[in-house]
Amino acid sequence: MKCKLILGALAMALAPAAHSQCCGFGMSYDNVVVWPQPDLRIPVPSATNAKKAPPVLPKSRPAVQANAHKLAQHFPLDKRMEMEKIYLQSMDVYLQVEKKMGWTPRDMAGGLAAFLVGNYMVLKNTEVPDEAFNAVARQIRAQNKLQNINDRNEADKVRDVFEQSAMIGAFMALAYKSHQQQAQPAAVYENMRNAARENLQLVLKGDPANLFIDKNGMRFQ
Repeated sequence: MKCKLILGALAMALAPAAHSQCCGFGMSYDNVVVWPQPDLRIPVPSATNAKKAPPVLPKSRPAVQANAHKLAQHFPLDKRMEMEKIYLQSMDVYLQVEKKMGWTPRDMAGGLAAFLVGNYMVLKNTEVPDEAFNAVARQIRAQNKLQNINDRNEADKVRDVFEQSAMIGAFMALAYKSHQQQAQPAAVYENMRNAARENLQLVLKGDPANLFIDKNGMRFQ
């Protein structure tokens, strides 16, 4: 994604949160109900045990355009078309990362891990290496709440959670990297951090300030 697009999106972060269901860069509350809240007390499985947890794939056909459109509705009317394009490009970036990591295409664990890691990077203003990102994905994939997600929810809702999580996560990670290249005004980045904090709070049900991610996965300190 071109840097100028991300910088433009960062500038939009000053838009009032009233324009969204959550935050401008946030997950809708409807999707949070489906999101399988991970138990961070469960450690990252070993390479051998990780094979026992197969990839979980959305059963519905992809609807990337529709989900980018839904996320864009969180923004003021005059910004929605631009944000829809940015979310579509964010999904392209996620799919490239997915391939780089060697994950099964459209594995739910990858999209959810991207959401957690991207928001964490913005909130903590820190890089997350691939090793730690992969550990988070394995940690999520091994949990029963994810393995059973297709049995407990409508197929379209599961797909939407995957696609919107991947888009938001990739967008946030790119926003962080863009900020490192060209620092934004304090008020702009602070609004991004507020969005990241609320995103993590919604899906983890814990204080994001205490979240820590490393090669051993996620945990609350």
